[in-house]
Amino acid sequence: MKYVIAVGVAELLAVLHVSVMPYIEILGVTPDFVLVFVAAWAVVRGHEEAAIVAPLAGLIKDLATSDPLGMSILALTPIVLLAAATRIRAVDTEFLPTIAVVALGSLGYGIINMIVLAGTGQSMVWSDSIVRVVLPGCLVNALFTPLVYLPVHILSAQRRLGAIGTRRLTSPL
Repeated sequence: MKYVIAVGVAELLAVLHVSVMPYIEILGVTPDFVLVFVAAWAVVRGHEEAAIVAPLAGLIKDLATSDPLGMSILALTPIVLLAAATRIRAVDTEFLPTIAVVALGSLGYGIINMIVLAGTGQSMVWSDSIVRVVLPGCLVNALFTPLVYLPVHILSAQRRLGAIGTRRLTSPL
C-alpha cells in the first residue's frame, strides 16, 4: 500500500511539474517537487524503500516530461545513496538531513541530467548551465523542501516523537 501511495503522489507531482510549475520561476528555475518527494521519502522512510520509490518516481517523471526515458531514474539514484549516508548523523532530526539530501541530490540530478543530454547530442555550455541552472536549482529545491517534507513526515508510519526537533530520552523501565 505504501508504494501505491508513493506512486500516486509521484504522479500528482509529475503532473504539477509539467502543468503548473513552468509558471513559477525563482532564480530562473522551477522547483522539482518529484526530486524533493523522493529525497524526503528516502530520509523519512529509509533508503530501502527509496530504492523502490526513486525508480518508480523517475519513470513517472520521464513519462510526463520530454526528457529521455530513463534519465530521471538514473539521476534520482544518488538520492538513495545520500539517504543511506544520513543514517549516520550527528543531529537528532530528519529535517536537516532531508534538506542536505535535497540540495546534494539536486546537484547530482543536474549534473547527471547534463551528462545524459550531452550524450544524446545536445550542445551544452557546462559552466553556464551549472551556474544558471544547477546551483540555483539546489537552492530552490532546498527552500521548497518543507512543503513536501511535512506531509511525508506526518503520514509516515515510522513517525517518531521529535523528528522535527530534539528527542527526549526516557528509560524503558
